[in-house]
Amino acid sequence: MTDLRSSDDLDRALSALHADAETDSARIQQTRAAFLDAVGQTPVKKRGSRRRWVIAAAAALALVAGGSLYTTTLAGGSAEAKVELDDAAQRIAATPDPVVAPGKYRYLVWHVWNTNYTETPGGGLRVLEETVIEVWVPANIRGTWYRRDTDTGRHQWIKGSNEEARKAGISFGRSTTTSSARCGAFDGGGPCAKNGSWQDPSLDWIAGLPKDPKALFEQLKKDGTIQGNDRGETELLVKAQDALRTGMLPADVRATLYRALGNLENLKISDKAANLDGQIGIAYSSDDGSSREEIVIDPKTGAYIGSREVATSGRNRGHVLSYSSFTTSIAPAPWKTPR
Repeated sequence: MTDLRSSDDLDRALSALHADAETDSARIQQTRAAFLDAVGQTPVKKRGSRRRWVIAAAAALALVAGGSLYTTTLAGGSAEAKVELDDAAQRIAATPDPVVAPGKYRYLVWHVWNTNYTETPGGGLRVLEETVIEVWVPANIRGTWYRRDTDTGRHQWIKGSNEEARKAGISFGRSTTTSSARCGAFDGGGPCAKNGSWQDPSLDWIAGLPKDPKALFEQLKKDGTIQGNDRGETELLVKAQDALRTGMLPADVRATLYRALGNLENLKISDKAANLDGQIGIAYSSDDGSSREEIVIDPKTGAYIGSREVATSGRNRGHVLSYSSFTTSIAPAPWKTPR
C-alpha cells in the first residue's frame, strides 16, 4: 500500500482507492491540497483500539453509500445547517421506507476505516485499516439475523510503509468471522430488547422517542448528561450519529432527528461536497476543540451517507481519524449478496 507522505503518493492513493467512482478533478485537487497542508505527525490511537460498532440494523434504512480518507473545510454556520437539515428532513419524510418481501433479507454493509498507531523506534507508524461488516436482516426482524465481519487487509499509510510494518511485526492479512442471532442480538440488546439507547436502539425505545423536534433535542441532551459527557454538544451529535448508522430509525424518526439537530448551537456545515465512495453529501459537524465529528447527508434524497472524525488541533490537524459508510439492498438469502 501507499505511504501518504508525498504528493505523488497521495495522487495515486486517491485514484486507486475508488477507481470505479466518478470524480470531480477540481474537487480532488482541492481535497488533496487541504490534506497535504494539514497532515501532521501526532499519534492518534494504539493499534488494535477501535471504536465499538453496535450492529442493530433493522427494517427501515436510508439508502446510503461509502467513505473517504480526505476532507476539506468550507465556511458554514448554524443557520445554514438548520435550513439544509430541514430540507433533508422533508425529503426523507416524503419517501417511504422499502418493504422486504417474505423470504428475502435486507443486506446491510458497513465499511469502517479506523486509524491505528504502533510505537516504533523510528517514531511510530500510523495507518488507516478497513473492516467490512455485513448483516442480513429477515423480513420479520424478530427472526434470525446473520452477520459477517471481515478485516480486509486493505490499508492506507499516513506515516510508515509496508517494509517498516514488516520489521515491526505488523501484518495486514484478511480474516473473517460469522455469527447469527435472533432479532439482531449479536452483542445483547438488539431491536427486541425491552430497553434501548442511542447506541443500540430497540423497537420499544424508538416508539417512546418524542415526536416533536425540540422535545427530541431535549431528550438527546438529557441522555448525554446522564451517560456522562465531556465533549459538550459534540457528544450529542455523536449520539445521533450512532442511532442513524444502525439503520434502525424509520423515515419519520430520522426526519424528526434531523430537525432536532438544528437546535445545536455550534452545528456547522464543514463540507458542502463531502465525497464518500463517490456519493456526494453535505457534512454537518460539531467540534469539541480536539476533533470534529461529522454526519454526511445526501442533499438530493435526505439519506444518511456516513460519518467522519477529523482532527482539529495539534500537528495532526486536518487528518481524518476514522470514517464509515454503509449501503443497503435486498438479498435472496443469508450469506448471499444481491444479484
